[in-house]
Amino acid sequence: MAAFLGVAAATSVALLPLCALLHRCGCRAPWAGGLDHCNVRNARGPHCPWCEHEALGALAGAGTLGGQGLAFLAVRRRKGTTTRSATAAVAALPISLLVSGAVAWLATDYPHFIVEDARARLGIPNGPLRSVVAPGSTAAGHCCHPRPKS
Repeated sequence: MAAFLGVAAATSVALLPLCALLHRCGCRAPWAGGLDHCNVRNARGPHCPWCEHEALGALAGAGTLGGQGLAFLAVRRRKGTTTRSATAAVAALPISLLVSGAVAWLATDYPHFIVEDARARLGIPNGPLRSVVAPGSTAAGHCCHPRPKS
């Protein structure tokens, strides 16, 4: 199980750049500024669905790790070595990420998924969760903004 914990740790560190890959939002690796460059910090949207809706981002991360965990366990149950099991978990990352990322994205009105304006290009209706700030609004993202000083 320690091998999977290593895979999970590496995936967790990579989730921000993977978020940027999926949502074109500007998230970066923690050592490169992390959320400092995410579009959720912009006064106007669209805002990254994972950063705008923390629970949604957490569910997508858990879904990604869960998919990797299933791949790890499937190989272990077939008497695979720890190395093969960890390799299967790493290999499952793209599929697991795409599935959990797509499910989370579909729940929002965020326009981008892998390609710019994917929602409009594919004719997919908006989900119930708002990530796009209305024009003229001064509302900003929920999770990543510093709290106003009192």
